[in-house]
Amino acid sequence: MILNLQPSIVSSPCPLLSAEQGTDYCATTYMHVPQHSAWVAQQIDLLDFTSADGEVSLSKLEAAIHAVVDAGDRIHDQSEWGNPLQEYDSWLNRRLAIVFRGWGDLVQRRRADPGSLQTLREIEQLAEWCNSVARHHSRHLAQRMECCPALDETGAGVLQRRPSAVWDVQWSRAVAAVALRHRNLTSLSPWDIFPRYGPADWRYANLLPVIRFADCTSFHCDVTIDQWNAREFNDFQLRVNAILRCSKGAGLVAQRV
Repeated sequence: MILNLQPSIVSSPCPLLSAEQGTDYCATTYMHVPQHSAWVAQQIDLLDFTSADGEVSLSKLEAAIHAVVDAGDRIHDQSEWGNPLQEYDSWLNRRLAIVFRGWGDLVQRRRADPGSLQTLREIEQLAEWCNSVARHHSRHLAQRMECCPALDETGAGVLQRRPSAVWDVQWSRAVAAVALRHRNLTSLSPWDIFPRYGPADWRYANLLPVIRFADCTSFHCDVTIDQWNAREFNDFQLRVNAILRCSKGAGLVAQRV
């Protein structure tokens, strides 16, 4: 697999924290990430919470999302990164990369039409719900313990540029309203819109917009595209780039040879 390592964008579900450029490639997370950033990567397979007819148990999935957020938070407190810059980033940003997998498999299990708008809407609603659950639990942890320290650093910069009691109060109110425990939470791979472990069925490319709901883009690939022609691959990459530009910035797809 050959990766195009041009920068991509890593966003945050917290509106007070700016998006960052992903200039390095992390082999353990399959993501383009900010330099010297420290990530705790975990996977949630949607099929583990799905019945034989494709019905998702939202209560069990919600509990699993809470569990991985809690576990990732503990790992940041317990890990030794072996690099002082990563140690600092771990303390400052507490980054999680919860990778939700199995989107194409879920559609296949439901025997739904991957090319229909209704199927896309249902998958998007589930992705938005997953992100919302992770975000609300991160907010709960921020209220119970403390928020992501990057918010304090960002606030100090804002108040240095606009020193006044009014701005101080406004920033404090904003933090109280939207602060999270983690700068980043979720990740999706554009390849996960296809059913895994087989040839990538082009009809599933209709599901690509689901990737806009994640904070960052993974390039993990469990499908083959040997049957694709050059036009299909270029079209797929153009679609991914267009979606990421519209949602959070330019990103690029892993290329397989």
